[in-house]
Amino acid sequence: MSLLETLRTNAGTGNAKIGLHILKAMVRQGDIVSGQVYVIGGEAEQKIDEVTISVMTTVSVNEGERKVMQDAEIQNCSLTNSFRILPKEEKTVPFSLKLSPETPLTIHKVDVWLKTALKTERGKEEIDEHDIHVVGTEAAEKILAALHELDFPLKKAANIRSDLTHSGVVQELEFYPSHKFERHFTVLQLALISDSVGTTAYIKLVREGKNQKHLLGHKTQGADSKTLLHYRYGNVPDKKEIYQQLLHHLTSKT
Repeated sequence: MSLLETLRTNAGTGNAKIGLHILKAMVRQGDIVSGQVYVIGGEAEQKIDEVTISVMTTVSVNEGERKVMQDAEIQNCSLTNSFRILPKEEKTVPFSLKLSPETPLTIHKVDVWLKTALKTERGKEEIDEHDIHVVGTEAAEKILAALHELDFPLKKAANIRSDLTHSGVVQELEFYPSHKFERHFTVLQLALISDSVGTTAYIKLVREGKNQKHLLGHKTQGADSKTLLHYRYGNVPDKKEIYQQLLHHLTSKT
């Protein structure tokens, strides 16, 4: 049964229902994700204040001695003004949303999803959600490919709070070093931050026995203390050159 057929089955009971359909679930940071939001009336005429759509993920936060996951909103926009909908009436709201370049990659158990909400005059919400698969900018994907060729397997990925981005969310990746470098450091930390200009890679090598902290945590003491590689859109080197840049950085630090 399709999404719209499911909504029609439940139409005419309770409040208006909402459904989210995405045309293509795989999207690159900064590109457009498109689809439709379906609204079907309930058992009585109803005023809808607005329909919104949000890009959501989760962040790891400390609560006392333990880490917990919390939902975090990357961006949000309104798709409609207020309107009235009749019982069983159907409305389709098309959308094309430019995905924030700060949206985390869906890598190693990191989830990103779209959430659409129908807000009524009584403050109640009907929501629907749909996962999306987010790939990196050209520079981000080439950096990850270069690390793969350097034989640096991914250890983990996590989203954290940070004041370096508009959304307040930064994704940090950790990699095990290859055999060639494992006696020099135990973890390579990487944060890829993209904006309207390009992609910046923050890199830190962590040695065994050091107190391992977040690379770009919420209380940032200046990003200048980290190694930076910056690539402007339209001027990204090929993968081979990025590979050589990373290799030079690694050998210069060991």
